[in-house]
Amino acid sequence: MSYKTIATVVMPDADALESAIGCAARWNAHLDVTMVGRSQLDIPAMISPDLALSSAVFLEESRAELTAIEQRVRERLGREGIAWALDASSGRSAEFVGSLVNAIRLADLVILPHPSHAQGDTAKSVLEAVLYNSRVPILLVPGDETPTCERAVLAWDGNDVALAAIRAAMPLLKAAGKAEIVTVDPQNETAGRDLAVMLERHGVDASIASLPRSGRRVAEVLRDHVREQGADLLVMGAYGTRRLREVLLGGVTRDLLEAAPGPLLLAR
Repeated sequence: MSYKTIATVVMPDADALESAIGCAARWNAHLDVTMVGRSQLDIPAMISPDLALSSAVFLEESRAELTAIEQRVRERLGREGIAWALDASSGRSAEFVGSLVNAIRLADLVILPHPSHAQGDTAKSVLEAVLYNSRVPILLVPGDETPTCERAVLAWDGNDVALAAIRAAMPLLKAAGKAEIVTVDPQNETAGRDLAVMLERHGVDASIASLPRSGRRVAEVLRDHVREQGADLLVMGAYGTRRLREVLLGGVTRDLLEAAPGPLLLAR
């Protein structure tokens, strides 16, 4: 089992193209790149001639911006010895979400920039669209480096959402050959043991760490542990509802999206 198709989304204010290229080369995977421009996000309603003119100018500037992005991406991909395809998502609002999801839904993994490292809000909109309109696992990366994913921490609370994320990360875990299961204030001493057995059957040497919350947020406990252990990947389930901007995500997911300690793999 391995990732055969990787997808990524290039936006005007953020992208994870370099990380996606590095991962595709390392895993010998096909890379699908989708471009998203500002015109594909919501714009103000045309309620006056002035606004209509401003919107027309905005759309024209966005098209030019998308053309420039396409040229840059094609030139960059052309220098790599990997299989790739490039697509420009079309439409706005609901159409934008549908076309974006259609472009990435057959991928095994989507690599996106971490929202906290993006300059604008486009990265949040794209993450929201992918996370809550598809079942494709997402690897969020904070910079341009190719994540090594050799020391993974698995956030485990026994729920199906957490299990879905761990299953999605299995190619990475098997390649690393080891992982650490982390529980925070577990209800019993056996928390994580069944998961460890499952992972070991896949050839993953799994250790278990039970951490006290000690009045801190769970996300803070996880972040501190990842840093202390020198881990290079945190795997966790994405809890919550549909709107990142309305801050309706589950508390731990939201906190880690605001400040992740490194690469973060999410799935639902």
